[in-house]
Amino acid sequence: MIIQSQNVMDLLQKLLRPVSIDCVSFQSKPLQSAALLSKLNGSVLSFSTSAPTTEIHSINNLKMMSLLIRDKWAEDELVKQEQVDTTNGHATWPPSNIKNCYQYETPSTEGGEPLTTNIYTYEIEELHACVCQLPRSDLLLLFIAEASFPFGLLALKMQKAVTPFQGLHGYQLG
Repeated sequence: MIIQSQNVMDLLQKLLRPVSIDCVSFQSKPLQSAALLSKLNGSVLSFSTSAPTTEIHSINNLKMMSLLIRDKWAEDELVKQEQVDTTNGHATWPPSNIKNCYQYETPSTEGGEPLTTNIYTYEIEELHACVCQLPRSDLLLLFIAEASFPFGLLALKMQKAVTPFQGLHGYQLG
């Protein structure tokens, strides 16, 4: 299954853009890839990449990274849930045994309450990755960047990306 909505594709493409911070003279490189994945099996449902998609190496790398990141995310989510279960439903934040995890509360929508999601950052094969589950959905949003892209900036970019995907919050596969 592939999500081929033009709006989703356009948004993923826009998310690749570099970040510029004028007051400190900082300019990042663009993200290598932005993708929507299945949280169930890690399959790529939609993606955009800054490298030409005709490069088979680029696409294979994205597929492999997606599987690795999804497995690591699932492992960390399980550890987090086990911690909640063993503390009678009251977990400390951030979980002491999970590194590089940020909790993000989405802005509330009309008549709705804010939703919470966890943003994880990972270093895999000399690349930086950032992933979060779109609230109440079977979808993961993944960013892959060069190792020079700061983790904090990657997590901040992810926070800002969750809201534009609001139409996919609650999306269930199958």
